[in-house]
Amino acid sequence: MDQANEDERRDFGKRYFSRGGVKYALLKLLEQEPMHGYQMMKAIEEQSGGMYIPSAGSIYPTLQLLVERGLAAVKDEDSGKKVYMITEQGRTALPLLPPATKTDAAQNSRYAPKAEPFQNDKIRLKLGLSNESYRLLKLVKQAEQEASASMERKEKLQRLLCDQHQQLNAFLASREQEGAAAREAILTEK
Repeated sequence: MDQANEDERRDFGKRYFSRGGVKYALLKLLEQEPMHGYQMMKAIEEQSGGMYIPSAGSIYPTLQLLVERGLAAVKDEDSGKKVYMITEQGRTALPLLPPATKTDAAQNSRYAPKAEPFQNDKIRLKLGLSNESYRLLKLVKQAEQEASASMERKEKLQRLLCDQHQQLNAFLASREQEGAAAREAILTEK
């Protein structure tokens, strides 16, 4: 991944969690099971749909703060890794956290609503589509979901898609014909 994309994702992460959100997300993860710091980083990345990739510089100091405040405990394993776990004090504090942090991805197991345009743009760029083409793709997806309700609508959608498919093929064929005509004109001039 190039540096610009990495910086964009990290900058977005600053907006991804509200104030105190990373602490809340880590406690929610630890409430489920004890984890290594790296496991928590991967879990948050997955829960955010790849929208936020936490760095060790944001996770480990936050974990240390949770340990210092008695909300989490750490245990050294024989392998040298540290396993973090939530304490009773942490379980008690979790429901008392400000409501603004409870909409974070760690609780909902999906990315934040503000992240949707960013996620769509990320997918669009990955597919190499223009905005217009991506909107068309989303419309097709929506139409397929709606059409699944009845066989009549499903058949109507299939006819519509078949027509569009033929039109796109004709568009591409016309470009090939124009190219062939241009090559022919060049050859006849010589």
